[in-house]
Amino acid sequence: MTGLIRILGRYEVWIFFSLLVIANAVFVTSVVAGWVPEDVYGLGRFALLGLILFGLILVVRGRHGVHEVLRPMLEWRRSPLLYLFAFGWTFALCLLVLTAKGIATGEYLSWSELAAGFERIAHPKLLITLLVSSFIGEIVWVSYAVRRLSLQFTPYVSALIVGFVWTLWWLPMSIYSFGIIPELPLGAFLFNQMGVALMCAFVYHHTRSGFLVLVMQIVFNATILVFPVTPTAGGAVTYWAFALTYFSAATWLFLRFGPGPLFQARRHRSDSSSPSLATG
Repeated sequence: MTGLIRILGRYEVWIFFSLLVIANAVFVTSVVAGWVPEDVYGLGRFALLGLILFGLILVVRGRHGVHEVLRPMLEWRRSPLLYLFAFGWTFALCLLVLTAKGIATGEYLSWSELAAGFERIAHPKLLITLLVSSFIGEIVWVSYAVRRLSLQFTPYVSALIVGFVWTLWWLPMSIYSFGIIPELPLGAFLFNQMGVALMCAFVYHHTRSGFLVLVMQIVFNATILVFPVTPTAGGAVTYWAFALTYFSAATWLFLRFGPGPLFQARRHRSDSSSPSLATG
């Protein structure tokens, strides 16, 4: 038994990735096939994420491991400027992409489009889903996965891996066109998820605040539904432009402010290094 736990601990993050991708595919297929009630889907997929994560951590590392994963969520005392950045980043990039689209095509962002977007996210069920998905997503993809991978890889590479697995997690929903924004080009979606993971890793590295990452994720999830940057609202080309812009901008932040180098492998290191932007 001890040997099994040692093996699980050694390959913990890769076992977790495999379990969550397989379990989610089975879960989504069961919902689509009618074997599981459709009402369970909304929050059930995130409950499954949390169950797999904390179940594996309890087996391998016990309660201390659970506390270690949740600890960054308690770090919220950060500069108001950092919260302004978290609130404004996606908003600014959406405006940049849509302004460029307007210059190129003459189709500028209109108030009616924004009004329709705000109406779209005003439903209580959707707001609850946004909050829950952002909360569980921060814990799973950042507080756990990015931090765990960063013991072996650079934060940049760790985020790219997380973005790829995150896309695999969404893949069954995309294949069935169920519970996801319709008509998402898979390539653009991959760049989008890698960009999101990069931004989460960037903010976490410089602040050590899981709560701040959570705020940024809530704003991201809401903003892309308000602004017409998705394929159904703005067209596939607009979504490609947004995904590539988000990914490129996140990469630029890494190049400009670190951590670097981007790709050099690293030895095991502690997660307790002091934040570089967290004071104020």
